[in-house]
Amino acid sequence: MSNTSRSTAEAPISPIYDFNEPGQPIALHDGLIGGLAAGDVAGVMELSCTSGLSFDWRVSPDTPPNFANHSELSLELRRPDGDMHVHAVPHGMSGGWSNGGTFGDREVPLKRVIAHWFNLPRWRGSIDLLTGTNSGKPPRTRDRWLHEVDGWRIRLDARPDHSRIWTDLHSSHVYVMTHVMELTRMDGGTFTATEAQPVLTALHVGISFALGRWAAPMLPVGVDASGNVAWEDWGSYHCDPARSISPGWWHERDSGPLEEFLDHVIPAFSDPDRLTSLRLQMMFAITAISDRGFVEQRITMGTAGLEHIMWQLLVLGGQMTKNQYEGRQPYNGTMLRNHDRLRKVLTEASISIDIDAKLSPVTTKFVADEAAPDRQGRILDGADVVTQIRNRLVHPKGAQETVYRLDGLTTEVWLMTRHYLVLLILNSLGYCGPYRDLRQTRGWVGDVAAVPWV
Repeated sequence: MSNTSRSTAEAPISPIYDFNEPGQPIALHDGLIGGLAAGDVAGVMELSCTSGLSFDWRVSPDTPPNFANHSELSLELRRPDGDMHVHAVPHGMSGGWSNGGTFGDREVPLKRVIAHWFNLPRWRGSIDLLTGTNSGKPPRTRDRWLHEVDGWRIRLDARPDHSRIWTDLHSSHVYVMTHVMELTRMDGGTFTATEAQPVLTALHVGISFALGRWAAPMLPVGVDASGNVAWEDWGSYHCDPARSISPGWWHERDSGPLEEFLDHVIPAFSDPDRLTSLRLQMMFAITAISDRGFVEQRITMGTAGLEHIMWQLLVLGGQMTKNQYEGRQPYNGTMLRNHDRLRKVLTEASISIDIDAKLSPVTTKFVADEAAPDRQGRILDGADVVTQIRNRLVHPKGAQETVYRLDGLTTEVWLMTRHYLVLLILNSLGYCGPYRDLRQTRGWVGDVAAVPWV
């Protein structure tokens, strides 16, 4: 779809809450608040965007201070669409914090849901957006991404000054609303917040998994057929500081692979039997992909994700029993160990277990040093190395010295671990598009290749 003239450009989606400057709060409520005194008092509820995304509230100085003596409070925000109940905790006599709240009925029919994305990079869409009414300015080129999947239509608009606010955002460790999204049914029908929730979760976890860091669709608002706000959720969503270049498997300049990926993820998240396990595996992977924090933590989280997906494929998938998986009974005449199970699922997914000397030179040396008579000359492969290093980190028995003896070994094992985990998740979804090899830390950011099973 291509729109190149003003006559075919579309009006941008209006966010329910205004775009903020990087690190500046977003005003959610500015008006009367009940539950703090005998009568209503003037106050403000904000989404703080500095050290994290959090809900903070404050009241006017003339508010009676007795509320500060309570450990918990129940606030009633007086809003045009109806009162919103918010559980809150005071912090002094001027205000406090909250975990958010919900408004309306999750089962009321909705025509659309508006959500506000934070710390999301801009990728090229397919539709131009009007700059402003009668402004005479050219349209904003390809600022709307449109995708339809599983009966849902997703419109995602970048904020008009995305390039400005994104500059150096990665170095400030703050949060900013970068996009506004509209979710509707493709047939124009109504739906409930309960029905929309798996789609919102799939987009939150799925896009974060593709980026290798958390980005969040915050403050979803459900609008009914009359244009009234009928449901709203002020909930906490995982979100990381923005990165100019994300560490994930998806090259964010190309929306095609993301679209193919979401074609698999959104239906999977709508299946209760798949939602829990797939979400957990992706959460493990997001932590493992990230290049922040201790590398040992990333290895541990990555191998936990591998263990989870191995159990799902081998035991829940009916290939072997629990006792065979745990090495208590033979499987095809062999008592399986951790590396055997990992090797099996990687091989069945056509994922190479060979160690590439160019990508993993330190690991190659480690393998050469580990070749010993008791292994009868067998050369260790990737499944061996990932399993061994994880075990030596988690179960120290005097073997940790070999982990740190070779400078850079843990880093290469982390890269190999996240490479295996992400590919296994993509394979389980049936994804067949391009992929950025996560064993590599050098090269062009847009270097991608076909997944190995293609």
